[in-house]
Amino acid sequence: MGNLGGYQMMTTLAKKVGGPGALAVVTAVGGWAIGRGAEAGGKNVFRAAKAAAKKRNAPCSTKGQVFDVVSDGEDGKGLALRAGGQYRVMECDEEAILIEVLGGTNNPYFTSAQFLASVSGFPHGGED
Repeated sequence: MGNLGGYQMMTTLAKKVGGPGALAVVTAVGGWAIGRGAEAGGKNVFRAAKAAAKKRNAPCSTKGQVFDVVSDGEDGKGLALRAGGQYRVMECDEEAILIEVLGGTNNPYFTSAQFLASVSGFPHGGED
């Protein structure tokens, strides 16, 4: 008797759409539309994730470059750079930059691109 409710619902639905053949067509078209929508949405999500990964894994354009410090500054996290000093960029990831202070004893340091741009010629246009 538990299946009787499902059967009655299918019969009522078939009558509303014009018979069992029409119900089969509506079901097939609906399934196809849902499948295509899920596929398109999945492709968009994949493309967005791929673009984000590509941006995140973009090479650091300043990696290995040595910059001269032109003004004194402290980043508030233990890094103090003095005019006349130099540092080398070891790695970068968006705003986080890993540097080696040349002649320093407590290397390496993580700091921001904004801080480095404020004390040296470090390019800070948003790409590094």
